[in-house]
Amino acid sequence: MGDYMSWLIAVYDFTTPFSLKSSLATSSGGKTNLLPTMYSFKMALINAAYHIGLDGEKEFNWIKGLDIRFKPPKKATVQNSFVKILKESRKEILKENPSQVFTSSVALREYVIYSDSLHVAIEISKLQDSCVQKLKHLLIHINQLGKRGCFVQFKGVREEMSLNHDFTFFLEDKEIEMPNALMIQYLDDMGEKSKFESINNYDAKSASLGKDRVLKQVGVPYKLIKSSRGYSHYERID
Repeated sequence: MGDYMSWLIAVYDFTTPFSLKSSLATSSGGKTNLLPTMYSFKMALINAAYHIGLDGEKEFNWIKGLDIRFKPPKKATVQNSFVKILKESRKEILKENPSQVFTSSVALREYVIYSDSLHVAIEISKLQDSCVQKLKHLLIHINQLGKRGCFVQFKGVREEMSLNHDFTFFLEDKEIEMPNALMIQYLDDMGEKSKFESINNYDAKSASLGKDRVLKQVGVPYKLIKSSRGYSHYERID
């Protein structure tokens, strides 16, 4: 993969369990992705741009088109938990008690505990040198991936001319070697025609699925080793 490409690879350690609800999950059945998504990582880059004094809307124009792949940690354990949440009250409840805007409920949440580092590869062959330098600076300032509170620690960055087969790949890639066992997950990415106002959390306009956010079939080099009612344990295919 990527014999004639150049990749910038950043390494992060998770200091807390990771969780990022799948785009296909319901609010009460919050199954997590095994990894961050391309969309969420690009949002982290835009957020980092604002933190260091850049115009995130301007940087969005080149960030949205980045090709991003992930090398998952060697082992990952997904823990299943039931948590109390507040959800908007149904119409019949509001009719009886207009002040009860929210109702207590129970929902499924999953949290991933990793054994070691996450590697994030970004293809930089077509980027201008100024953007590559900005990207290196932005990667240092990312300290959170996934849900709020999923903190990471930056460990370093390097350049490589190709990626090993222990990185994620898209099923639409022209030349891929399918391993004997792997996980297929739908991970969201920014579309080619996505607009900044649509991905901006502070704008009234929301991102539309299929245009601003597109789902891609991603091969994740993980194999399910053990599972029970309370957890699922995965190991990376090297």
